[in-house]
This record gives sequence, C-alpha cells and structure tokens, in this order.
Amino acid sequence: MKILVIGGMHGNEPLGIKLVQMFKKNQIKNVDVVFGNEKAIKANCRFIKQDLNRSFPGNSKGKSYEEKRASFLIDICKRYDLVFDFHNTHCPNNDCSFVGVSANKNLINTSAFLGLRRIIIADYDCINKYASNCISIEISLGSKNMNSLLWYKRIKELSMLKLIPNKKNVNKYRFVYRMTLEDKKRFNLEEENFKAFKQISRGLAESIGVKSPAYPIFIGDKYTPYNYGGILNKLKRRPHSTR
Repeated sequence: MKILVIGGMHGNEPLGIKLVQMFKKNQIKNVDVVFGNEKAIKANCRFIKQDLNRSFPGNSKGKSYEEKRASFLIDICKRYDLVFDFHNTHCPNNDCSFVGVSANKNLINTSAFLGLRRIIIADYDCINKYASNCISIEISLGSKNMNSLLWYKRIKELSMLKLIPNKKNVNKYRFVYRMTLEDKKRFNLEEENFKAFKQISRGLAESIGVKSPAYPIFIGDKYTPYNYGGILNKLKRRPHSTR
C-alpha cells in the first residue's frame, strides 16, 4: 500500500508540518510526504493569495501560486493508494475526518482504523472532492491526538497492512451550511454556547435554514476569523443487506 502524507495545506497549522518533518527524518517504506502550501509555511500564514484547500482542482497555468500548487498536488495524489492531509482547528472536541462524495468504503474503514469515527462527506471544492483517495484529518489543538509521533506510528502500522479491517459504529455527516459573521450577529449565536458535534435546537436550525437534527463544527475558529463556523447533518446508516 502506497501512502502519501500532506502537511501544511494551511501554512500555519502545525500538526501536519511536524509530521512531514518527522517522516523526512525517519523514512518508512511505501510512505512519502509532501508539504502542501510551501510558501505559506515559510511565511507562517494560512495562505498567500487564496486558500489552497479552496483552489482545487487547480490550474497548472493559473495566475496564483495556490492554483498551480493545487494542480500539482492533485497530480501527485494519483500515484498513491491512500493520501492523508492533516489540518488543525482551535475548536475543542473537533477531531474528525473529511472524505469526498466519491470516497469508497475503504476510506471510511481507514478513518475508523485511525481512531476517527466522525467522518464528514465533502461535496464542495476541496482536495477530497477531486482526490477520491484522500482523507483530510482535522485535529483540535488541545486534543490528545495533537501528537505527531502518535500519527507517525499509526500510519506506519497502516502501511504494513494488506487489508483494512471493516469497522462499524461510524458516524457520517454532510457539511450543509457555513455560518457567517452576519449570522452570528443576526441569530445571537454566541449565546447558544455551541459545542462541536452537539445537536443544536430545532428552532435555531429552522431559523438558519437547515434541516434538524443539525450539528455545529469549527465554532469561532481563530484560523478562520472571517467565518463563525459550520453546520452538519448526520447521514442515516444504511441497513445491512439481507442477500
């Protein structure tokens, strides 16, 4: 199994950057690494001209650095069985993973194998939408999973497997709404005391215009001060086939 690890898709999120540096110093067979937004990492900022993870599928002849970089990363991803793209958030209790709408069951099992059983299906422009073999890993800065050595060991263990075990009790969500700063003011959202993945009231969900039950994510994240947060809907589990 060939694995690619991407760190620094956002240049100021530390976990993936540290993990790539660790793999560079202690290489593992069948595991390669690449920095995402190299210029943003050097500048210790989220991006240079535009958010790299909103620049996919990219354009090799584009005007911005991020457009070109996105195209470059998509081409690299095609060479691997699995791709891991690491991110951080200031929002507590937010550990989860993102996969694209075309992700197969193997990616769901892989996420659960790595300890991430809250999986968000991304259908907006991001690396997961265009690289169906990519799992984006989101870790809160204060989490016990905020540990590059821990992820180094997990990926090393994964790289030696021939088959990913089938995992049950996985919760899948869909990202359905991005709460703006205007929403924050209009609905007095600071008074709601949101907690990541904790259901919001039906009345508030209906006021915002999303189905209930609805769950918040990335609330007041300092990495994205231009947004207030996001809202998810949980996807129903399909019944087991009787055939």
